[in-house]
Amino acid sequence: MPPKIKIKEDDILNAGIKIARKSGIEGVNARELAKELGCSIQPIFRTFQNMENLKKALYQKVEENFNAYMLNGMNHKIPFLGMGLAYINFAKEEKNLFKLLFMSDFIQVDGLMDMISGEENKEVIELIAASTHLNEENAKKLYVDIWLLTHGIGSLAATNQVHFSNAEAETILMDVFKGLLNQFAKKEEEKS
Repeated sequence: MPPKIKIKEDDILNAGIKIARKSGIEGVNARELAKELGCSIQPIFRTFQNMENLKKALYQKVEENFNAYMLNGMNHKIPFLGMGLAYINFAKEEKNLFKLLFMSDFIQVDGLMDMISGEENKEVIELIAASTHLNEENAKKLYVDIWLLTHGIGSLAATNQVHFSNAEAETILMDVFKGLLNQFAKKEEEKS
């Protein structure tokens, strides 16, 4: 009878997240995981075969946690603003996990428009179009511009370059959003 597996995949991934939180993805290796789990490296490689597979699974698990964080941001009275604030707060509270998701080689996209053309972003663009009365093209441009601003603030927060309060971040996002919305609405009026 084969030995009972004591260390499960989720145990390994949770240990990997704990290490990544503290030391970044660079700190996640078989020795550190085994130390955190109190086992040899064998269960790690039995489950994932190699570190590349483990890090891919770890990335997906962190992405799931991030997505839950973002969904929670939708509870804000202005859901699009809530998502931006959630993004920035994730960067502030989970610096190394933010860097893993958005400032590492794990993200593989051909360009910004490729990144936002995913199904989950389509829903956000439709939400923007419905709430602002912009056409889909301008709603997408507004989304990209606000995302770039939000990512910039998040990146600065994750690298300890700035320390915005939630109120300051909200003011910046709202001011830029209103300015861009006004600009895109005027362009649409001029075309009609």
